Amino acid sequence: MRSSQERYIAVVLPFALAVAALTLVAVLSVSIMSMLRAYVAGESHWSKGQKAAIATLQRYLVTADEQDFQQFRNELAVPLSDLSARREMDKDQPDWELVRTGFLGGRNAEEDIGGMVWLYRNFKQVPLMARAIAYWKHSDEHLLRLRDLGERLHATPHAARPAQDVFLLELQEIDRRLSPLALGFASAINEAARQVTHALLGVLVLSAALLAWSCHSYLRRAFLRRERLLLQLQQSQAEAFAEKELVQVTLGSIADAVITTDQEQRVSYCNRNAEQMLGLPSDMLVGRPLDEVCRLQGAEGSVHLHLQSADGRQLPVDRSLAPIHAPDGQAIGQVIVLHDASEARRHAAQLSYQATHDELTDILNRREFERRLCELLAGLQEGRQGEHAVLYLDLDRFKVINDTSGHAAGDELIRQVSQLLQATLRERDIVGRLGGDEFGIVLTQCSHSDALHVAEKVRQAVVDLRFLWGVRSYRIGVSIGVVLLAGRQGNLKEVMKSADAACYMAKEKGRNRIHLYSDDDAELSVRQTEMEAVSRIRAALEHDRFCLYLQTIAPLKPGGQAHAEVLVRMLDEQGGLIPPMAFIPAAERYDLMPLLDRWVIRHAFAALAQQPPGTSWAINLSGASVCDEGLLEYVLAQQRACGVALENVCFEITETAAVGNLAQAAALIQNLQTLGCRFALDDFGAGMSSFAYLKHLPVDYVKIDGSFIRGILHSPTERAMVESINQIAHVMGKQTIAEFVEAEAELACLRAMGVDYAQGYGVGRPQPLSEWQAANKAAKTTQIDALS
Repeated sequence: MRSSQERYIAVVLPFALAVAALTLVAVLSVSIMSMLRAYVAGESHWSKGQKAAIATLQRYLVTADEQDFQQFRNELAVPLSDLSARREMDKDQPDWELVRTGFLGGRNAEEDIGGMVWLYRNFKQVPLMARAIAYWKHSDEHLLRLRDLGERLHATPHAARPAQDVFLLELQEIDRRLSPLALGFASAINEAARQVTHALLGVLVLSAALLAWSCHSYLRRAFLRRERLLLQLQQSQAEAFAEKELVQVTLGSIADAVITTDQEQRVSYCNRNAEQMLGLPSDMLVGRPLDEVCRLQGAEGSVHLHLQSADGRQLPVDRSLAPIHAPDGQAIGQVIVLHDASEARRHAAQLSYQATHDELTDILNRREFERRLCELLAGLQEGRQGEHAVLYLDLDRFKVINDTSGHAAGDELIRQVSQLLQATLRERDIVGRLGGDEFGIVLTQCSHSDALHVAEKVRQAVVDLRFLWGVRSYRIGVSIGVVLLAGRQGNLKEVMKSADAACYMAKEKGRNRIHLYSDDDAELSVRQTEMEAVSRIRAALEHDRFCLYLQTIAPLKPGGQAHAEVLVRMLDEQGGLIPPMAFIPAAERYDLMPLLDRWVIRHAFAALAQQPPGTSWAINLSGASVCDEGLLEYVLAQQRACGVALENVCFEITETAAVGNLAQAAALIQNLQTLGCRFALDDFGAGMSSFAYLKHLPVDYVKIDGSFIRGILHSPTERAMVESINQIAHVMGKQTIAEFVEAEAELACLRAMGVDYAQGYGVGRPQPLSEWQAANKAAKTTQIDALS
């Protein structure tokens, strides 16, 4: 049954959601309305400035008075300042001071400028806002023409000027063109305000409906609960009588020791288990004082409470007491229950150890490591003296061993490194595994100079480690970030973030080194590192320094057709390969993925067009590309240029990207499927997993995330999840692909489940395009020879 708190949440949550939605929309609507009013006011200043400029220029045309011309310039500066602010906002990296100065010059209130900038930058592509901006932009030509006319008139001596009618006609023409643009801008802004008002009314109606539904649901649940409680009460009354008859039988057969005493604390009854625990028969127990026959050691409720039996044995027990009352309420004795806690305490100790230690290495896990570090930081904040240091370790070249020798080799290396760290450090130092190939060390009561010495000692010990696996021998390194804690007032998150940043810098500076964190240069270094990664990606795009790799996706059922996934690698200036994780995160962070995706599409289409008929490839799309409105046209343009059949193209989008951009993803899938393309939902189960999303995403394949595949041979939970994903995908008419398949046993298990395809090192490693083509051609030749 649900707790009262859960029932309370079930009742209040719909109301709270409705109120929150209403409040959010109201605040947003009021804010946008305020911004729109600011633009209306700005348009008024703009229009007045333009009108006044034309009027003063006309007067100057007659009077040739310099004050009239200066007033013309001052009035015209209002719309020109707005023009300069808008053009600055259109830049990729605007100078916000110039934008502010421009809007102030346009006589806009300073407190409105922030909202005007935000509305323009975020809603300039929205149709209503775009329509108003189009009117604004169309006025630029005429404003500049008016400015040039004034300057030309000012530069011409009064005596040498042509007939005034010529200037006057041109002024009237400019005024005639500017007036409808100003009216159009104001009309578009007012229309936007009306739309916001309508949206607010819609949300109010929806919130009212939600409140009404919530009230109905609550009353219905309350009535049903009342009926259920009445039924339970009737059942309880019937069961109470039966339970009373079973008490004596239960006391005799209960697994715990049950002892009853009289008013003088003498034993009056004990069951068979009590005899066994106390080491005496019942006839030697009854009538004797309880303290004489039941000798307990340790505090009540403590894990150290033990029972000493007559033969001297120490038995861990849990004790519970209950008084026995006469009908008049007077206590006439008590019931003592002793439970053998040997197995429970052993199991609790094991669980406690597992909760605080890493299963693979038997050193502290991340949670326990951070808990102990928190205690140390709390002591420093309370004024306790001492110098401490935190070391953040990340093994270098660990992935090479994992990729070349498998995960078993990687696990063994992690174990050996953890043993090495324990042997190198003092007993009072704290060492834990933070995850993957990362370790954390806290050097307690260690001077700063000694901390750097210990860090170097650890680094050298790891470098000296010779890891043997089969016939192969490996050497690794370690990048270490050091954070000194003496006098530091940061919390756990800040310390771990600083240590991670220092370790990251150690890797960036060449790996296998130590980097001491400093507040002065950390932010600058991180920023510089990120920008360097972006520069390398842009240079690689400019000089075409990317190459395609392919990995086979093999059918697990007869009649299935093999295809391949297209992967991308970056090349450095010397032609060396740069793995995806060295540039993909930076590309995603700085919005370079659409460019990279287009590079892959262009080159993959060109290569696919040269393959034998029926060859099918899968191409990955990032979340940014899914939202790219021009992607569909780009795919069609490349298809026309290369002549590739879209029936042989499958696009892969990750589950996270698809769910985060559900509407755009569904529209893109439908448009490209209409043209013949297929779609696969990648990494299903790793992100915001929900089978409900599959109903809205008409994909052809569901790629089961490799984190589940690795455990199907040993974990019933992982196996059940894979079976569930496979079955539901088939019910929806979609085929399934298992990722990260590495062993023949996993392939056999997946075949038995009915999974359609498999991909991973057990099927085929990623290969350069040329090698994949050669291997694919050889495989087809072998098949033909076998048939003939």
